[in-house]
Amino acid sequence: MGMFGNKDGLTPEQLEETLAPLLERLDKLETSVKKQAQQMAELELQLKQRQPANTVSDADSVDGEASAVSFEETMGLSEPTVEPLASTPLSAQTLFLPAPTPDGLFLESSEKEQVGKSIYQLRTEDGMNGQFIMLNTPDAIATAMISISQFVKPACRIEGNTHQQPRAINTLEEGMAQNDGGVWKVVRKAIVVFE
Repeated sequence: MGMFGNKDGLTPEQLEETLAPLLERLDKLETSVKKQAQQMAELELQLKQRQPANTVSDADSVDGEASAVSFEETMGLSEPTVEPLASTPLSAQTLFLPAPTPDGLFLESSEKEQVGKSIYQLRTEDGMNGQFIMLNTPDAIATAMISISQFVKPACRIEGNTHQQPRAINTLEEGMAQNDGGVWKVVRKAIVVFE
């Protein structure tokens, strides 16, 4: 029993003794928290008072300009990359060419194969540079055979037997031609095999 009595007797003083420093600390903490809150409030006020004059208008106009500039820049940057992509499929062309001149010029070209006339097929991505092959159709072969030296040799290096009518003419390596005012000029001869 004595223990309980003892404890009961001591409780208020003990509690006070124990709590006093804690209460003091709480008090100090509360005060400093309040001070901080006040300081924050004051700072916010100061900021708000300053903003209309400098920060807001400046920041806004600067941001506005910056974003406009960067938007234009990005638009400017993206356009060139978009354009070639958009125009490539449109400008990629397949042309059919008749016999070249002795010095390797195709004076005319057609978008459709002209039977009895077209001997070569040219593909161009940019309208300026093209790769050509010899058409492997019976009509093209028959036309080419009219005169190998005139129709084939100005544009092709020939491998295989040229003394007999070939069943097929296969292009081993595409030739290259450049457009010069509507005339396609052989830059590099194609290599063809008569089979």
